[in-house]
Amino acid sequence: MFTQIRYILITALRDFLFLGLMMAIVFAVAISATLGNTAMVEKEAMSLVFSGASARFILMFGLIVFVAFHIRQAFDQKEIDVLISRPLSRFHIMLAYWLGFSFVAFLLVLATVTVLSFLPIGHLAGFAYWGVSLLFESWLVVAIALFASFTLSSAVTSVLASMGIYVAGRMMAFFVATSDSHLVFRDPLVNDVLGFIIDASSMILPRLDLFTQSEWLVYGVTRIEDTSIGLAQVLIYIPLLIAAATIDFKRKEF
Repeated sequence: MFTQIRYILITALRDFLFLGLMMAIVFAVAISATLGNTAMVEKEAMSLVFSGASARFILMFGLIVFVAFHIRQAFDQKEIDVLISRPLSRFHIMLAYWLGFSFVAFLLVLATVTVLSFLPIGHLAGFAYWGVSLLFESWLVVAIALFASFTLSSAVTSVLASMGIYVAGRMMAFFVATSDSHLVFRDPLVNDVLGFIIDASSMILPRLDLFTQSEWLVYGVTRIEDTSIGLAQVLIYIPLLIAAATIDFKRKEF
């Protein structure tokens, strides 16, 4: 298992994942800081919020692409066949993959937080919560990408599916608020059906909007229940996604 985790880290270094993502994040932070300085009021807060949001998106997108193409390459180059031939259960193989990608995510989150620490932080405790939440969000995104990569046969399809889940999860608060307003359609029945679909989706999809909220960087954590719900989702969804990917992995014939 530790050999597999080490191999994933070596692959990330070989593919210049750390260098590429850090260059993209530094560039995004520089652009965000420039845009924030154009604001009429609270320039530092705007720069920090823009920087945090752009860095988070780049980090999650990079992790999804790395996981999807690494798993696809492992299938194409018969790496999976070699792992299966060893005295390891498929659950342990899946767990080792998640641990390896999660360690890479930890290093990337640590570097991202270090870059953002050079900006004027409005609330230190909120920044600490933001960084921990970013780590939990990255681990959950790794599980989503891992599940998509093992269940879908194309790396591109896996990236698109994972990004679709991620964007839907980040926008779930907007969808719920829109359905609760009952102002989208004139027909009350259509509004009720839409509300039911969105409420059902919000119970199935992870509520990623509760993670890494930009307001924490400026005002701190105003609703502590958001952090507890986020932690609960990590404890529920990650084992569930790993178990689902393992079940699909066991059904594949090699």
